Amino acid sequence: ARLYQALLPLTPNLVLSVRGGQKEKDSCSLAEVSALVKKEAEDMFNIWISSKLSQFSTSIFSLTSTAGSFLTSLPAWDKVTISETGDSGQEINSIISIPPSPSLPLITSLLSLASTIHRSHPSSFPQSLLSPTSINVVQAILSHYSTLSTQTLTQNVALQLLFDLHFTQTLLVSRDTKDQFSTTLSTLLSCLETNIDPFDLSVFSPHLHSRVKKAAARCVSGLGCLVPADRVAIISSYKISTTTTQDSHNILCVEPQPCPRFQLLPLSTASLSKVSAKAALSSAHLQLPLLVGQAAVDAKKTAAGKTDKSPAHQTAASFFGSMPWFGTNS
Repeated sequence: ARLYQALLPLTPNLVLSVRGGQKEKDSCSLAEVSALVKKEAEDMFNIWISSKLSQFSTSIFSLTSTAGSFLTSLPAWDKVTISETGDSGQEINSIISIPPSPSLPLITSLLSLASTIHRSHPSSFPQSLLSPTSINVVQAILSHYSTLSTQTLTQNVALQLLFDLHFTQTLLVSRDTKDQFSTTLSTLLSCLETNIDPFDLSVFSPHLHSRVKKAAARCVSGLGCLVPADRVAIISSYKISTTTTQDSHNILCVEPQPCPRFQLLPLSTASLSKVSAKAALSSAHLQLPLLVGQAAVDAKKTAAGKTDKSPAHQTAASFFGSMPWFGTNS
């Protein structure tokens, strides 16, 4: 495929031979040869992509319904504390577990496929190649999960598979392919939800969806060649909740208006306290001369006021005021 792409630009003599005596604008033979070479390059790229998609399908099949497979496939879950009101009116706290990321076979297969494509410089691929690749990836995932959804699953396994489908829908299903996959996704989600207690599902759903968005925002860069263009802007706009401790380890919080291009850099709590103390100390040094100068001015005004109100000053003023001739030139 690379050879076909570089054939005409790197062989000017071949171009001259194909064109013959025709002018560049009127050369129909050159246009036909260019179209033929372009088509052959696309066919070669499609063959290469098909082989990589076959490897992706094989690797994702490692996620099966057996107990041993799920023990090695489920990631560590987040623990969330929720509050409920009991029958007696007392508040009851309980801890639930929520999957924070896709299952290991799914995310490993996606990252492996994306890494393979990235190593081949996907920006030089034909524009019509990456969109079908993303569609084929979604089809392979839905095909395998359709098989898993027909089996009897425990609630934890069903929750993890539910997370995987929401993750796939959020990250890989574009606006143009939404109608193509909406029916299949709705059917699969309904089948998986039947394995989860309805009350537990209503409690887990808000936490599950928020973690799906966080996982998609984390993976959008690594899976960029597979993510449709219209999904990149939407996923990049997802904000991480301010209740997390991420902001306390961000050196950009020192700057009131940080540049959004830079990544977060670790900053210890001790450094934050030193920065705050240094800022307070510099502010105190700046305000101290102003306070001293203001105190000196106030002291002078007070002394002047006291001088004006002395008895000697009042007597002299009344004496000279009673003499109209004092101070005149006549």
